[in-house]
Amino acid sequence: MELWCWVWKEIMKEADWCWDKMNFKVGKGTKFRFWKDPWCGEVELARRFPQLFNVAAQRSATVGELWDHNSDLGSWNLRFSRGFNDWELNMVDELLQILRSQRITLEEDLALWKGGKNGKFEVKEAYELLISHSTLLFPKKGIWMENVPSKLAFFAWEATWGRVLTLDRLQKRGWQLPNRCYLCGMDEENVNHLLIHCTVASVLWGIVLGLFGAQWVFPENVKEAIVSWKGSFVEKEGENLEIHTVIYFLDGLEGEE
Repeated sequence: MELWCWVWKEIMKEADWCWDKMNFKVGKGTKFRFWKDPWCGEVELARRFPQLFNVAAQRSATVGELWDHNSDLGSWNLRFSRGFNDWELNMVDELLQILRSQRITLEEDLALWKGGKNGKFEVKEAYELLISHSTLLFPKKGIWMENVPSKLAFFAWEATWGRVLTLDRLQKRGWQLPNRCYLCGMDEENVNHLLIHCTVASVLWGIVLGLFGAQWVFPENVKEAIVSWKGSFVEKEGENLEIHTVIYFLDGLEGEE
């Protein structure tokens, strides 16, 4: 890999805070990639529909390249490497519903800065956003602890970084399987749902919190959970072990299913 490619790749790894503050306005569709850029919503279509992306014939195509100008009003012309399984048809229908409201025009594509005057980028606002984005550091002191078994600590570390092999990550690796949480059977499975937001997980958390006699507002992700766990109701020696035990036990339940 050439040096400039490697440098740019490393920069893009840290750019999530920036993309979250941007809106994309599609015109000709020549600057935005259909699957890999968030041009028709907050999330890239490749992340929203990983199964469809895995079988897409033109994964790096721009939005404009997948628009057919030959019909009177124009239409989308998506190509896939194989036919769809029955359980994939609902996803195809959902994708088509999203695309029905999207049209290519003769205007130029634009990237707009949220909150900026007339959508223009402002250095001051970007700096303040970057500083606030960096406030939640990796909670290493809440993970690597003397009284926590290594097996539990390593799992907490993996969960904090989102490295647990949940169904959403398996799909990104090319596995063709439906994404449905095995514990609750209601929502798609990812590490934060499995360990925090799943209804089964909520029951277990309620039991643990009841032992402490504590009330807790559930955070958005595992990292925030470990940081907030170091609160006023976790003061006795050994009680920090509980958060590792809970998330490890939840993963074990999912594995048994």
